[in-house]
Amino acid sequence: MHVVSYPVLRSILEHIEANCRLSLSARCPEISRVEKSIPLRVDRINFYMKNMMNINDCSYSIYFERPKRETWRNSDRTSNQRLMLQLENFKSKFSAKKYFSKNYKIGVATRKVFGCLLGERSKVQVNLLIVSNGGGHDTMQYLSRLSNMKVSALESWGIRLVKYHQLIKSPRKQLELIVPRPIDFEKPILRTAEKIVMRIYEDNEPNIWLDSLRNLHNKEVIIDTCIRGLTDISIMELMEYWRETRRAVGSSFSVRKGNGDSIEMFLRNVKERFQGTYVKWKETNSNNLSAIYAVSIKVDSESSIVVCGDDVYSWLDKVSKKVVTWPAVVIKVMATEEFAGVTEPLEESHIISALVVFSLLAILIKVFIF
Repeated sequence: MHVVSYPVLRSILEHIEANCRLSLSARCPEISRVEKSIPLRVDRINFYMKNMMNINDCSYSIYFERPKRETWRNSDRTSNQRLMLQLENFKSKFSAKKYFSKNYKIGVATRKVFGCLLGERSKVQVNLLIVSNGGGHDTMQYLSRLSNMKVSALESWGIRLVKYHQLIKSPRKQLELIVPRPIDFEKPILRTAEKIVMRIYEDNEPNIWLDSLRNLHNKEVIIDTCIRGLTDISIMELMEYWRETRRAVGSSFSVRKGNGDSIEMFLRNVKERFQGTYVKWKETNSNNLSAIYAVSIKVDSESSIVVCGDDVYSWLDKVSKKVVTWPAVVIKVMATEEFAGVTEPLEESHIISALVVFSLLAILIKVFIF
């Protein structure tokens, strides 16, 4: 039998699927002694319920055994119930259970199991970490001071950023969250992300909105909701600020527009205020006409700001019986040479008529669907 050298074993373990590696470590003492010193690469970790954790396609759950006639898992212990760990693989449908031999409390057992899986490692590299408010954050805290994750993308639902302690290093790529209070925009975990996606914005003061968001230096900022009190003037003030400060090429910002004029009228006002030019995008895969037509605003000889409407979200209001639309306004800074290659000037009549036709079609489609 051939013996695998340590450098070869290290390379194999570092790139093997995470759950497979954890299983090998649990079964083989020789591997267990060395594998925690090797970076663990995980595609996705999900803390979504109390005392439960998903690693890629496997779920690890700690709970007290329930009588067979009861189907809902509950951490409340009654007489003659044993504490157990259940492993489930969503792809292979494999499932296994193991009972704890000691009379552990569920919190102690969870800390031991999750600490064994992810704790005391030299490095845990996670592509996507998802944490929900339904007990997920409390469960993640069992790893506090036991694990230090290097996270590329973080999705946080209902959790304040201030609650993320030293467990998570600042994300490099993407952060998705229910938007915090303005003070949380100063947190390094938010400011260092390349892309941030905000699903709900809790502060509805337009002045605070402008002061908070215009100073964000993230490459891409997406506010996938409407901000109460946000006006067209506020959005154009952000464009003015970007032009005055010569925002870096490649920067982009988008927000859903639920107030003010229609998207076609908004683009017309942008053109008039900034002496812009109507342009047509050539390199777009979108079937949305409002994503194709845009307004170009010259910043200097090297860059321009492009403004367009995109991704119209609409639904039928059951109370008013009217179709409500929330188009997204997209602002992007492009280099002059890049911009010249993908756009062409358009007459105002073309852009306005095309957008009006698209808006009518979107409304008719939604009406017939509902």
